[in-house]
Amino acid sequence: MNRSSLPIGLNTLKKWWSSPEGVLKCSLPFQRHSGMWNAITKSMLVWSILADSYIPPIVLLKDKSGTNSKGKDIFSYQVLDGQQRLTTLFSFIDDEWSLHGSTPEVEVDGTVYDLEGIKFSEMSEECQDAIRNYHFSVQCLENYTMTEAESLFYNINSGVSLSTVQKSKAKLGTDLIGFLNGLLQGSFFTQAINITEKQALAEDDLLLLLQGMLLLDNRHDGMDYKNISTATCLGYAEGIRGNYSVQKREKLRGIVGYLDKAFDAKVKFLKKNNVPIVLVLAETAMDSGRDAQSFRAFINDFANGMYPAYEEASGSGNVKASKVQQRLRVMYLAMCSYYRMKPSEEEKPFAREIPLYLEGRAVDDLVGGAKPISGTTEWAEKSFGETSPLSEASDGVLGVTKAGEAEIETELLGESSGLEPEIETELSEEGSGGQSPDSEEESGSPSPDENMEINQAGLSSDVQSEESTENPDGVDSGGKQEEQDADE
Repeated sequence: MNRSSLPIGLNTLKKWWSSPEGVLKCSLPFQRHSGMWNAITKSMLVWSILADSYIPPIVLLKDKSGTNSKGKDIFSYQVLDGQQRLTTLFSFIDDEWSLHGSTPEVEVDGTVYDLEGIKFSEMSEECQDAIRNYHFSVQCLENYTMTEAESLFYNINSGVSLSTVQKSKAKLGTDLIGFLNGLLQGSFFTQAINITEKQALAEDDLLLLLQGMLLLDNRHDGMDYKNISTATCLGYAEGIRGNYSVQKREKLRGIVGYLDKAFDAKVKFLKKNNVPIVLVLAETAMDSGRDAQSFRAFINDFANGMYPAYEEASGSGNVKASKVQQRLRVMYLAMCSYYRMKPSEEEKPFAREIPLYLEGRAVDDLVGGAKPISGTTEWAEKSFGETSPLSEASDGVLGVTKAGEAEIETELLGESSGLEPEIETELSEEGSGGQSPDSEEESGSPSPDENMEINQAGLSSDVQSEESTENPDGVDSGGKQEEQDADE
């Protein structure tokens, strides 16, 4: 790897950036997304140029891209370090944003200029020229390998405030992170998931995808994990570099594409706590022949339900394996009830050795006092079309009897009629909470028709409107606790 200096001004760099040939690009897959800086950080970069303050050097990768008609070599450049600085300045020159109202005044050639709230076109000619003609310190690297470039990127950024997820990009390798970046461009990850601005800037969308991938590997390959924290996902990223098969890629592409079809606007339920679980359950829905809109309707139904066992696994420590598996367990059994599928005939949402039914959990502990309905065998027949959710024999590992299995099912899901709701139920863009449009609170002894409306597809009869439900523990309108991502 050879290094050289490149004397070049910002105006020339922008021409390269805008050229049809793409002389200058910011497309290295392990880079952060452009546009990651907030308004004040961008504004202070402009101020620093005008004030002749220190700005770190730009690092470019230089490659021969051909020869011209005179036989002279033509080169192209990739930004290894400095993407945020360059794209910020390019967009400012194009008048795409205004300086922050807190930007200090600056002195240029003896004249003091006020910079608050102005665009590039509103600046004096002196300030415009100072920005266009600014010369970065530019370092060019030639004859490098991509492994060397990835290592250098990691070393340069190890002392700055990159998130763990952003650092994991270099660990994944150019090929795999390019594939994953493509998946993250669809509507599910760009429009539907409900993450904060801070989480988006930290690229937690990639973390959620990695968590889902880890859970899928556990489901199909039995890969063990203790938690799905960011640190664990960093280790997972290193482990799958060069080892993520074409078959797995195509399967993952299909799942994310299915979710893109199902969700095209923000859904309140799709928080960090729930997204990896939804990704795994989307595979089950696909494999059972359910279309994307049907799956969307199920998620709406689940989000509007009251599942104490799911809420219990959604609070502090929600990244621990036991709580992740509990959320998978509850949503999977709710899906089986919704679609009237037999759990014994479907692949479990996790590794085979992980039990689908848990023994020794009191009903009051799981469903907050709801009583199991009488006739658990009848309930199982309605929900799953079989006498027992599992086989006729008792589970040898758990020692749970046939009737006990159905009772445990009730403990996990709450009281249920097991009747499939209307698929036409629409999921609002914000993810509605409380009752679904066709449900109502219990009063007295409802008729069979009323009971169908009250208890939709495995929902607890405790479903209430958001406004009338007490919320002492930070439960959102989807009936799920606010996620506390304990990355310890």
